[in-house]
Amino acid sequence: MTVIAVASVKNSPGATTFALALAATWPGGKAVLAELDASGGELAGHFRLEPDPGIASLATETRRNREPEVLLKHTQTLPGGLRVIAAPAQPGQAHAALTALTATLPEVLGNLSSDTVVVADLGRLTGPSAELVASVDKVFVLARPRLTELAHLQGLAEAVPHAELILVGRGAYPPAEVTEAIGLSIRAHVAHDPGARAFLEGRRQRTRLVRAASRIAIALSTTAPTEVLA
Repeated sequence: MTVIAVASVKNSPGATTFALALAATWPGGKAVLAELDASGGELAGHFRLEPDPGIASLATETRRNREPEVLLKHTQTLPGGLRVIAAPAQPGQAHAALTALTATLPEVLGNLSSDTVVVADLGRLTGPSAELVASVDKVFVLARPRLTELAHLQGLAEAVPHAELILVGRGAYPPAEVTEAIGLSIRAHVAHDPGARAFLEGRRQRTRLVRAASRIAIALSTTAPTEVLA
């Protein structure tokens, strides 16, 4: 299996959009996007998805069924063909579903076949979303290279050793200084992309953030060595 999480530690600089782009551009169209954001999801609203199936129905079924096939039973398909497990938009409902899944989802993910790819949008690394970090293979944390955001990354390297940074936009600190200061390797440094929101809303297919996500997806799927992608 391959389970890749995307998250942020403060104000999100496009974590949901990046997770969607990573899953949508995964080679072979094999990825499933799971919206594991306890603060509420965005996909259902943007793509007019039905309330069920989704994260809430998955949380209910995994109380009794933790076979790997259960994930696909709770997906809906976006216009481009990507299968997604959407979270409720309401924070209370999303938090309740994610809290329940912290007890069952790790076993489901552990039972997945080796060719299964799941991209998990964790939102902010707090509460039940943070509890799921140990169940994924890699965590991409998006942050702007600014002191106000980088300060929140202190200690993350020790707490989440399989995390890598994706820096978004301009800031006072170059990648090498960021890595030296907080101990996290940097997978990519991408330009601020105002058009990326249009991708999340289904209005555009290619933006700078999407192209960066595509390059990372290709590198991960071919087990290419880590490099900082501009």
